[in-house]
Amino acid sequence: MNEATAILGSAGQGPGVLSVHSPGEAGWLTSEEVAALTPEIVRERIAALKPLIAQHAEESERLGYPHPQVWDAIRATGFFYHFVPKAYGGCEFGPEDFFLTARLISEACPSTGWAATFVCEHNWVGSLYPKQAQDALFAGGRYFMAPLVSTPPAMATPVEGGYRVSAQWKWGSGVMHSNWCMGMAMVMGEGEAPPKAINITLPISQVTVLDTWHVAGLAATGSNDIVVDDVFVPEYMTVPQELLAMGCAPGSQIHANPMYKMPFTAFLSLVTSAPTIGAARGAVDLFRERLKVRKVTGTQTVLAEKPNYQAMLAKADVMVRTAELLLQTLTKEVLERAASGRNTDIPARMEATARNAYASRIARDAIRLLIDNGGSSVHLLSDPLQRFARDANVACGHLIQDYESLSEQHGRSMLGLPPISFFF
Repeated sequence: MNEATAILGSAGQGPGVLSVHSPGEAGWLTSEEVAALTPEIVRERIAALKPLIAQHAEESERLGYPHPQVWDAIRATGFFYHFVPKAYGGCEFGPEDFFLTARLISEACPSTGWAATFVCEHNWVGSLYPKQAQDALFAGGRYFMAPLVSTPPAMATPVEGGYRVSAQWKWGSGVMHSNWCMGMAMVMGEGEAPPKAINITLPISQVTVLDTWHVAGLAATGSNDIVVDDVFVPEYMTVPQELLAMGCAPGSQIHANPMYKMPFTAFLSLVTSAPTIGAARGAVDLFRERLKVRKVTGTQTVLAEKPNYQAMLAKADVMVRTAELLLQTLTKEVLERAASGRNTDIPARMEATARNAYASRIARDAIRLLIDNGGSSVHLLSDPLQRFARDANVACGHLIQDYESLSEQHGRSMLGLPPISFFF
């Protein structure tokens, strides 16, 4: 088991250093068990876990990462083999099935869903690296677990055979269960040449994880800061960001499946929406059951009999269904563009990214509608509905969920103006 240093800092010395619970030799499926998996089987297993995930949601939030019992149970379903290429003994299931399954986790606990969704998706990113890197990441027919961090970028200095890297990345979602770490670094150009962005991967044993994730929502994602201090990263454990952005990274030439040609940022935008949409579906289901038993104060009238609550519940459901349909439609579009060689259609990508952020906003607003009509007790920290709301609110704060900026960029594109960011 690879672990970051587990020494807590003294008072006044800044954040403590956390132990990382990397996967050891237990909890892996056999090659025969992986070969027998189908998307439907994994989805049925995840659906069956929803009561367990919900039961431990409050404790996961207190821990600052998904409860070990929950994480082990998700591993046992085979979920994390989803994007591992068949060439390495994985499932190589597609993105549409991925979101159908991943959203179920967030219906029970959005924080756990966020961590699991990203860790699983990062195996897709690993599949875009050079073959020598994939040989290491997928050794023994296994998946790997890693955060993928970009802010602020690391500094990478070219040396013989690779780079020396130093960083203090933020937002390391999933790091508390990882055995690898992925991150973005900047390589300074010579003379007046512009810097070059690369994605790097290194073992978790070469990083230090700081206890910095103390937040209002998504608290159980374990998205702590990650420090790298002058570590050597081989060239083969890197991939240029510009190749990832256009869907032409080395892995796109190794694996024939068109999903390995999807642009990195285009797919990332969809991944960040899934937990919020799942949270909204979970909130609607929970609120519906409450309406069946909750009574109007001072009466024997059940709220389910009140027309205003019936209409409000229906409105929230339609909002969530709209968000679900948007995610489903956009996933097909991203995959179809990749399969047909149309990743260079930047206006279409900008429009899709804006629509995706709008889907998350619709889902978040559905939860807010329920909160506004949930009574005073819904604001108790023990109430799962307010946890759905807090998690969705923080999820919508992700850079690639900034609807105002993304819609501005889409509008600029419609007017023939150049992009203002790389989020498309």
